[in-house]
Order: sequence, then C-alpha cells, then structure tokens
Amino acid sequence: MIARKLGWLLLELLLCLLAFLYGSSVALALAVLLILLPLGTLPVNLYLKHKITTQLEAAASQRKGAEAAITIHLENPTLFPILRLRCDLMIQNQLNRECRTQPVETFVLPRKKQSCTLLFESRYSGRLRLSVSQVVLYDCFGLIGVSCQGNSVAHMTVLPETFEPVVRLSTDAGSTDDSESYSQERPGGDLTETFQIREYVPGDSIRQIHWKLASKFDRLIVRDPGLPISKDVLVFWERTGGNRNPDRIDAQAEVVVSLCRSLIDCGIQFTVGWNDPERNQCVLHRISNMDEFVGVTPRILRASGAESGISGAGLLLQTRPEALCAHMVYLAEQPGSEVLDLQHYGRVTMLLCGEPTMDGAIYFNEADYLQQLTEIEI
Repeated sequence: MIARKLGWLLLELLLCLLAFLYGSSVALALAVLLILLPLGTLPVNLYLKHKITTQLEAAASQRKGAEAAITIHLENPTLFPILRLRCDLMIQNQLNRECRTQPVETFVLPRKKQSCTLLFESRYSGRLRLSVSQVVLYDCFGLIGVSCQGNSVAHMTVLPETFEPVVRLSTDAGSTDDSESYSQERPGGDLTETFQIREYVPGDSIRQIHWKLASKFDRLIVRDPGLPISKDVLVFWERTGGNRNPDRIDAQAEVVVSLCRSLIDCGIQFTVGWNDPERNQCVLHRISNMDEFVGVTPRILRASGAESGISGAGLLLQTRPEALCAHMVYLAEQPGSEVLDLQHYGRVTMLLCGEPTMDGAIYFNEADYLQQLTEIEI
C-alpha cells in the first residue's frame, strides 16, 4: 500500500514538472485527474461501506501443523465497483490467547460476489476464533481509506496430536468403588466375572481352571477373571497459574485429550472438567462414549487460563464437591495448594507440567511428555 502511494506521488510530481517546464496541457490534465479520481471515489466508498457484506468459511476442525484454508466471501449489491478493498482477518487461539492478523486485498465488481482464500497453519492446538476485524475501501491508488466494521465470525478447532498412554485404574484396598462394570480390554482379579476363556498355560493359577469345560474338552481350560472398572473417575484441568507459555499449554491440552481418549478405549466412563477463571466456576462434562467426547473437545480447547486468581482445585471443593470421587486426575502447571485437600475424597493422580515442586506427583515437560507419560495409574 505504501509503495502505491509513493508511486502516485512520484507520478503526480512528474506530471506537474512536465506541465511547468514544457507547458504541456496533457500533463496538467493528467495531474488534475490523478487528484480528482481519489476525491471522486470517496463519496462512493462512503455509500458502499453500508452495503458490502462479508462471510467467513472454514473447516470445523484441522490437525495441528496441517495447512488449513479460510475463505472470505464478499458481496457488493450496488451498481458501483469497489476498486480496492482490504480485509483484516484476525485469528485468535482461545486456549493460549495467541492472536495474529492477516490482511487480504482484492476488488469487487458491481452486483457481484468475490471470494478470497488464504492458507495458514497453527503450531498449537486450540479453538480458533476467526473474524473479519476491519474492512477498508480504497480508491484505485490506495490513497484514501474508508473503514467499515467487519460482520463475520467463524470457528475452527485445531486438534492436538494425541498419543496413547496406557491407563491403569488402581484397585486400592481402601477404594470405596462398588462397580458392576468390567473392562473389555484386559483381565483383572475378580473371579466372580469372566474376562475370557482360553487354554491353560504354565503359570496359570489352579483357581482359574474351568473344571466343567476341562472335562468336556479333555484338556485344561482356564478363565481369566474380570477387571472391575469404576465409573467414578474425574479428569480435572487446572487453568489457574502458570506463565502462559504456549508450548506448555499445548502439551497439557494434548495430555488431557489423550488421557480421555484412552479412558474411553478402556470402556471407563468419567467426568472431564476445568475451571473458568473469568467466571470463577468449574465446567464439568460426563463422558461415556467417543461421540460425547468429540462434542466436548472444542470446549476443552478454548479453556483459556489465568496466571492468578482462585485455583480450580479450590473452586471444585467449594462449588462442585459432588464431582469428587474415588479416582481423580489433576493436571496443572502450577498446582493450587487446595489439591492436597482433594486427597480426603479419593486417590488423586497429579500430572504436573513443569519443575518438580510437590512430592508424589508425576512430572512431565513440553519436550518429552510422550516418553514421560507412557503409563498412567489412576
């Protein structure tokens, strides 16, 4: 835009110089025309600013690091052409609050629609808010701009690159669970429920032998006992504290989503939640299958945090004590002191992203969390 303005100024000076030195009427007429064109376009653009409409189109979701397309549709319903137009597209990651603006320049003919597509990729997962923050109409030389408010918003979820941690649900003697649900993924120690029937292999307990089937097939048959699974599992993401490091936020988001997916794969129903620092409340969602979790994922990925304020653990104790249960996973960067009080209600597995500061917690960092969290016992 600056280059065009400098080009207009140099051309205007050249024409004025030719008209002054050589008395050229043609050069004088062109110099006057170069001034009148922007001035004549101004009232037209002032009229057009109330007529032009914008619409954003983007995919509902996209993988982190993959190239995504955003299309801006512009409509000019009038008889006047839009000679030059600039749209400022704002892309805001609602999870880590990263924000950037990308300008798009084009033109729109009378009573026509124009579409502009731009490609971008996001380094971080999160819920993106896409908006046309400003539209500026210019004359053909880009000298005088007329601003009009953008009127279009769209959203896109940038999904994390999930991994598959092995999740083990503890069967502590002190657990208060009384569940009638059993894992379909692996055997356990409950002989009253059968996980699978198979042939005997050396090392199997004699208590597992199914004597009726053994006599029927004339060979030793054993039954693997079932693993009772608790429906009382809480996965809670602490969104107060931390230094707003986007790499750490991204790592935590990936751990939360990956852990929840692993729980679903194991057939374990659970509650996933986080605290909303702006409203000072806890958000909780009950998850029993993958479809429900897919619907909640965009909300998880827009759970923006705050560096200070009431901790999520404190809010959980004060406002949602009914969500506290036998098995809890508490994920944070800087844990609230109230997390220790959660241990009065059940087993708390603390997954902390940062430097070790609390005994009994599992620590990971943004660089090596795939190797550090291959197995998680809840």
